[in-house]
Amino acid sequence: VVLAAARWWDEGKNAVTLDQAAALTRWPVFAAGPLQGADGQRARFSNVVPLGPVCYDEVRLLMARAGIFVSPSVYEPFGLAVLEAATSATPLVLADITTYRELWNGAAMFYDVHDPRDLARCVDCLSDDAQYRRRLGEAAARRARKFSPAR
Repeated sequence: VVLAAARWWDEGKNAVTLDQAAALTRWPVFAAGPLQGADGQRARFSNVVPLGPVCYDEVRLLMARAGIFVSPSVYEPFGLAVLEAATSATPLVLADITTYRELWNGAAMFYDVHDPRDLARCVDCLSDDAQYRRRLGEAAARRARKFSPAR
């Protein structure tokens, strides 16, 4: 399965592109995280399976079991969820934004942040190739080891 985790009510997390891409992929896409914000903001999914708010330990378990982790964010100061997925050697498919490119270039697949077809293409490319998934997951885990709370 494909997993994504975020505060989906935040428009910057790009739930719309994730949902549109999910209609085009062969693997099911699950989204962990709240759909509604404190001020009434709300994300709606038609093609993604929403898991709702999930406790930290369960999210980590889901990340470890996922075949692919996706982060469709249009902006991120760092992207802690991506780091957590990478520590589990889960292959990463990331929006091609400056932050992710600087941190994960060579250890993730990137797609045009507003193009659901490009996201679906990346997911399907990985879903078709177990060896590539393994190599990309290992590269993500190696990169994750370079980060620590002290840095």
